Amino acid sequence: MIALWIAVIIFALVFNFLIAPALTIFVMVFKRKETKPFEEYNIKKFKKHYYVRYIDRISVKRAFVKSHPMTELSVKSYDGLTLKGDYYDMGSDKTAILFHGFNAEVYTNLSAHGAFLMKSGFNVLFITHRAHGKSGGKWSSIGIREQRDVLSWVKLVEDMGCENILLYGVSMGGFTVAGASDRLKGTKVKAMVIDSGFYSVYEQMKRDSEKNHIPKLMVPAQAFLAKLFLRVDIRRPATLSLEKTDTPAFFLHGLDDETVLCKWGQTNYEACASEKDILLVEGAPHTLSILENPEKAEKALTGFFDKYFS
Repeated sequence: MIALWIAVIIFALVFNFLIAPALTIFVMVFKRKETKPFEEYNIKKFKKHYYVRYIDRISVKRAFVKSHPMTELSVKSYDGLTLKGDYYDMGSDKTAILFHGFNAEVYTNLSAHGAFLMKSGFNVLFITHRAHGKSGGKWSSIGIREQRDVLSWVKLVEDMGCENILLYGVSMGGFTVAGASDRLKGTKVKAMVIDSGFYSVYEQMKRDSEKNHIPKLMVPAQAFLAKLFLRVDIRRPATLSLEKTDTPAFFLHGLDDETVLCKWGQTNYEACASEKDILLVEGAPHTLSILENPEKAEKALTGFFDKYFS
């Protein structure tokens, strides 16, 4: 009887201090994200966000993008989800497919990048990831299942007749593009930009846990739960794909990035087997190198585009 009570107490402790918190975090992190533009954020909380000093510039870029006619596109994912994207036809033979970050609203996250690409002569397709915004899906896998979605979007753009495709991903979108990079052979993808991309979901969770003072044990717990419920391996790094790719790549990262540390951008760059270039922007926070130093970032990107889209 005593042994039974001891077992019950131990189970109760494990459940209350490990299992229940781990499940709660899993649902909070991986569940569907109903994203919203920055105007709808909690103003008091948002004032502390690093995006604040860039908001006016983002608003101008977003207005420029949205001043052009848009067509909503959709594609079926490999597992039957309906994914949505906003397409801006600039009458070009080049199309850039843009992949946003985790829990990010597309136009808040990507208007600066999209506006630059439009002015650089690209048609632009802003995709919405699975389990975000208007795309289908109950669960995000933070860039793992999304890597197969990249191929669905590429096929759609190819079917539209485009012969010259650029993939541009920021943060989770950068990780997603990097993770798909070894499966692009034979496609019309000419090059890719990986902006502030992380190394792996696992390492990024470790970083986020440190910042939010979450016990370290919760990260391996998330790896176990993701494998159990989503059948994905969050430990798999982007480098495993990058070291097998032949798609030219440009890596962009802010030296002041406190969300995805710059060392991971450099690690991804060093692993990449294709023709490649990298720009590290002083003073730039997460995903905003193109706004922190537009002259430097846009000049470097334009030089890269000229090599592969001339």
